[in-house]
Amino acid sequence: MFKRLTSLFNPPARLSAVVHETDDTITLGGASFSAAFRSRYDYDRQAQLTEIINLYRASPIARRIIEISIEFVIGDGFSISSPSRRAEKFIKEFWAHPLNDLEAQLPEWAAEALRSGDLFILFSVDAAGMSYVRAIPAEQISEIVTAPNDYRQELAYKRASLDDSPWPAYQPGADQASFVLHFPLNRMVGATFGESDLLPVRYWIKLYQDFIENRARLNHYRQIYTYVLQRNFNSQAEKEAYLRSFSSSLPRKSGGIVALDKDESLNVIAPQLASADALLDGLSLKRMIALGAGLPMHYLAEPEGSTRTTAEESGMPAFKRFKSRQQYLRHALQAILGSALEVRSAVDHSLPTRALIEINVPDVTERDNAILAAAVQNITQAFVPLYNARKISARELIRLVYKFLAETPPETIPDEESPVQG
Repeated sequence: MFKRLTSLFNPPARLSAVVHETDDTITLGGASFSAAFRSRYDYDRQAQLTEIINLYRASPIARRIIEISIEFVIGDGFSISSPSRRAEKFIKEFWAHPLNDLEAQLPEWAAEALRSGDLFILFSVDAAGMSYVRAIPAEQISEIVTAPNDYRQELAYKRASLDDSPWPAYQPGADQASFVLHFPLNRMVGATFGESDLLPVRYWIKLYQDFIENRARLNHYRQIYTYVLQRNFNSQAEKEAYLRSFSSSLPRKSGGIVALDKDESLNVIAPQLASADALLDGLSLKRMIALGAGLPMHYLAEPEGSTRTTAEESGMPAFKRFKSRQQYLRHALQAILGSALEVRSAVDHSLPTRALIEINVPDVTERDNAILAAAVQNITQAFVPLYNARKISARELIRLVYKFLAETPPETIPDEESPVQG
């Protein structure tokens, strides 16, 4: 039995691949891979996008979910740098170009990605190799043309099912006057498009809107009442004439006085509409919205506890979600800036084709700095004595300090072995 298991996990050498796979030869399990996985994604995407965009425009909850995410993800803004001075100079020129102005476009891009699940960036390149970028509304892309053997190798982006001139995908090294970069969010395995952050909560937001509207209507009808006058009348004509006279004498404002004869009685009929469960019903709907959006309840104006510790602990999962969205946007920016640099380098040969591009992102929470400072203080107190005792090197000490600072250490770290006072 042991030999059989060993042969399963360690196949003979003659079964090993002798040819390295490339983008063209990769099969991912066979020719039917693409069709088998895309069948799980059969739905009306255009109708879904239209519904979500209309929901975003009309619902304050949907709009606030996106706004909160952008506020945490972008914060005070991103900053860029590069070890290559020439590359950094061009990247900053590209970033601040009046026709690009990425500082202003960045919140729009983040909102588009969170709202639609896809970020399509159209590049237009002039004769000097300068790129100009714009985000394409996701609903304008009806189909993504991919390699027949791999759905992740995107080739073109159709604007309609019979589009004869789709936007081409970026081909590194090719001479392209325009191309598109695609960054999907919440993409399922086997799918070409991403999914909106509002998708899992759209039903519950609409249900909550209907709930609030129905409660408003109910409270409106609760204020409606009818007077019932009891009096003996000799004829129908006398009754109708008396009612006209009596109704004109009723007070029009609250606090008025109605004088009745001794043989008259006046009562009020009002609808008996109870609302004992309204609070619990509304809270349940808000919980479903908060759960689907990855937000704590107090972000939706519903306090979860009376202590600051409770609020901080309930917010931690949301901070993790914001951090992942921040990394998504950071990755997209690195790809955009890298592509712009590569396109320009084909014209300006003084620029490197590729260079390390560092994008510094703000802290997701204001408490991050305090937490990191405390962590660095603790790690310093623990490891400085080891360094002074020559148990660890200066390089290792600096690496640990930068690690607990959640920062990238400098490329050149000194090796001096001088004692540290602390």
